[in-house]
Amino acid sequence: MNTLRFKQPVLVLAIGAVVMGQAGMAAASTLSVEATSDTFLTNATAQANSDMSSFGAMMISSPQSDIPQGITQVRTMENLVAYSTSSIKSGFDTQYGAGNWHVTDVQLKWYTNFDIEGVPANNNQFNIPHSGNFGISYFSNDTWFNPVTAGVTGLAKSNLSWNSVYGSGGAYNNLFAGQESSGTFFYPTGTANGTTDCFTVADSCAPRYWDLSLTPGLIGDILAGDYLSFHGYAADNQVVYLINQMTKPGAHPQIFISAEANPAAVPLPGAVWLFLSAFLSVLGFSKRPGAPGRLAV
Repeated sequence: MNTLRFKQPVLVLAIGAVVMGQAGMAAASTLSVEATSDTFLTNATAQANSDMSSFGAMMISSPQSDIPQGITQVRTMENLVAYSTSSIKSGFDTQYGAGNWHVTDVQLKWYTNFDIEGVPANNNQFNIPHSGNFGISYFSNDTWFNPVTAGVTGLAKSNLSWNSVYGSGGAYNNLFAGQESSGTFFYPTGTANGTTDCFTVADSCAPRYWDLSLTPGLIGDILAGDYLSFHGYAADNQVVYLINQMTKPGAHPQIFISAEANPAAVPLPGAVWLFLSAFLSVLGFSKRPGAPGRLAV
């Protein structure tokens, strides 16, 4: 009987190469674009049937009133933001080869120029900023805006409103059907006081990055270069988060997408790991440390 001898460190390197091949070793690159369209929904009596795009700001708010500004109605608000990934897909295709890349990270960058807890914005259509938790979901129904008519101010369709989304028989009752949770986040408030010049001094209006979960629908639409729509909403009974719209110079909503070369790695099947475990045992990895492995042939 012949016996093949392997030094364990050599074998570890060989197996490590298999695992590293699964993980990939190329450094990620990041591309970004500004929003295509943005708006918000409010159940305020005076605005529940109104298109709220192109107001300078939008809001995610738990049910709150705005007594300091004379608003006694308890109002809930949610935001919608859309981005085009066509140029991002083209950029990654150019860098890595068409289809030869996979997404590793997606972040939204949102600004606010009214960030101080308890200090009202200079507009009573908004509630008073307050720290708290909010959610972001991804949804694939992009019918709420028209990229041809959105223009530089990011207009939504004029018939999009709280009532057309949530009211009985509304035109957009199914807008959020099948939406995927992108995560729950904490908004801490800050120091931007409303008079901050967002345009002259870069990133002066409380920019924050929200790192999203990589859900199947989101990834699929990025790989296809499609539009991405996001829905922001309160996740507790405290949060009030004002977010600047595309009509606010220097504070446009942005998305940052990172990718690496090669399609996403497919995890090694469980059977392969069992085989490797058994193979190591045969080679003597269960013996005393430093003992060479043996394989009878």
